[in-house]
Amino acid sequence: MFDKIMDWLGRLRQGMRSRYVRELEAEIARERAEIERLRTENRAMLNSLLGTAGVAPIEAPPPHPAQIAPIRRRSWSQIAAAREIAAGREMVSGERS
Repeated sequence: MFDKIMDWLGRLRQGMRSRYVRELEAEIARERAEIERLRTENRAMLNSLLGTAGVAPIEAPPPHPAQIAPIRRRSWSQIAAAREIAAGREMVSGERS
């Protein structure tokens, strides 16, 4: 009984939405699919060029980019400090061997 009521409400809601809104949503869905197709095609062409140059291919991105944590940009002073620490570690490991 509850399912029938929810189904009826869903059809009522769908009928109340204007045709224009449905057309816009359909257009957005088509354009998103086209964008994804073009990205895949561009990646394939780039990998073809990279393969000709002897470089490893680029992997496809994960399906949900929202799950990827953003990379925080570092300042030049932070980059310099990281390089200094890395150089110090290399020097210490060079002295041990």
